[in-house]
Amino acid sequence: MSSDHGDVQSPNTSDEHPLKSPALKPAGELTGFVLLGVTALFFGAAPTFAKVAFDGGIDALSLQVFRFTITFAAVLLMVLVDRHLPRIKRRHLPRLLMLAICTAVSSFCYMTAVRHVSVAVASLTFFTFPLMVGLMSHFLGTDRLGWRKSLAIIVAFAGLCLVLGGDLELNWRGVSLAFIAGSTVATSFVLSRPLTRELPSLTISAFATGVPCILYLIVGLTKATLTFPDTTAGTIGVLGNALCYAIGLVCLYGSIARLGALRTAILINAEPLVSVAAAFLILGQTIGLLQMAGALIVILGIFLITTDPESRSNAKQSD
Repeated sequence: MSSDHGDVQSPNTSDEHPLKSPALKPAGELTGFVLLGVTALFFGAAPTFAKVAFDGGIDALSLQVFRFTITFAAVLLMVLVDRHLPRIKRRHLPRLLMLAICTAVSSFCYMTAVRHVSVAVASLTFFTFPLMVGLMSHFLGTDRLGWRKSLAIIVAFAGLCLVLGGDLELNWRGVSLAFIAGSTVATSFVLSRPLTRELPSLTISAFATGVPCILYLIVGLTKATLTFPDTTAGTIGVLGNALCYAIGLVCLYGSIARLGALRTAILINAEPLVSVAAAFLILGQTIGLLQMAGALIVILGIFLITTDPESRSNAKQSD
């Protein structure tokens, strides 16, 4: 993310659909929060659907093949319904390709990590990525990491430790995979910021899911034997996981365009709260008092960043 302020589209795009226009406008910040809420809702529900899919007999590679195939098809359908063809220039290709690779790696590593460690350990390790985004953005000079943002990151992460803590059965392979997933997601946040200022989020999503879709299809069809869920519930898990990923990804890029990579990374800490709630409602996993206290601490961290005058000022300056 080398330039947050360069190559911004002209103001005549301000009346476009929120998922089409990368230009910020007076209501852009509110739209960004709404899109981020949708992202947290669908991304938060995705792991529960993945768990149902795994219980239905599918393996990690097959899940990725079906996940990206269905997601890419869903994104293309959104593009067709929106009647907005992708507009990609040659200078966008290197960053888009790196973003697609990060997307493929993070998805596979995160899902595979869950097979080696508990969901709590995988999620806790994975959600160190807002810290990475903060440091990357600060050193690249795209978003200054002041005391309030630093405190918000620390507070939100401390809350996550309580929400996701408990059965900490550590396995070096699972923890390493989750950390790699978090690192690649942090990189994708930084890579996507300048793209969201020049390309519609649907276009970015189509490229970011299309390339992994092709790669996983090639590997799955030539180098491995694809497995299918043995149960109806498993099939629902695969479909639910893919659709949650498709909707969440499109809204995520729309949010980054309006709030910036750092604020989005911090606010996305609400996602594990949705995961815990979905696990409670669908899988019957209990929520203890410690987890409730952690959820309140995460909300405090979100409040710190959403009420930061400096963040609001930066958002207005980037209009």
